[in-house]
Amino acid sequence: MIVAAFGTASDGIAREMALLQQGRPAILLWHSAAPALVVPAALRRRPAVQDGVAQADRAGWPVVDRRSGGGIVPQGPCTLNLALVVPLQPGFRLEDGYHLICGALAEALARFDIPTTTGACENAFCDGKWNVLAQGRKLAGTAQRWHSGAGGPVALIHAALLMTPPAPALWPIMDRLHRAAFPDSAGLQAGAHIALTDLMGARANPHSFPGALARAAEDRLTSLTTRGHKAA
Repeated sequence: MIVAAFGTASDGIAREMALLQQGRPAILLWHSAAPALVVPAALRRRPAVQDGVAQADRAGWPVVDRRSGGGIVPQGPCTLNLALVVPLQPGFRLEDGYHLICGALAEALARFDIPTTTGACENAFCDGKWNVLAQGRKLAGTAQRWHSGAGGPVALIHAALLMTPPAPALWPIMDRLHRAAFPDSAGLQAGAHIALTDLMGARANPHSFPGALARAAEDRLTSLTTRGHKAA
């Protein structure tokens, strides 16, 4: 599978939402050329966050809305996004969606001898119990959005993985925006995160990873939809 290259994160998010509206099983791997920070739309409406958005924009990191929950996520050449569109069978739970996408990430990374776990990571951006961690640091985050369409319920299950470390200048910008959104938070630290290039070093070509991730995601999505057809 070829990684879709969008000019902006807004373009990539729009494509995800279009696939969700179609309601058919789909896989999208993408990144954006222009750097940006993505935040939940509900979070951006807070007055304190709006001030941080203006500061980030002046610093060259425009802020883009998304419709799923969570926190602030950097986008641009440093981030690889995986989006799965999954028609939901009866009994499918939110946890099943996270197991699906985290399992695909873990399988692809295992092919490069990178062991992973899932869990929260203190001082990480968009922290949650379904982070994918390597060496105890956040490598990828996940989120979901469920939609009731004409063909039945469907989920958009998304992961954002750091391919390369974000620019050092990003961290104080993100930290200010994060603290505005979550005043009780301890803040963000670059050291809480790790990128794929940090883990691979000179052992492998990171450009081969998207293909492995696409295969792992396709295997899981095909297995899930096949079981759903048999159950019906």
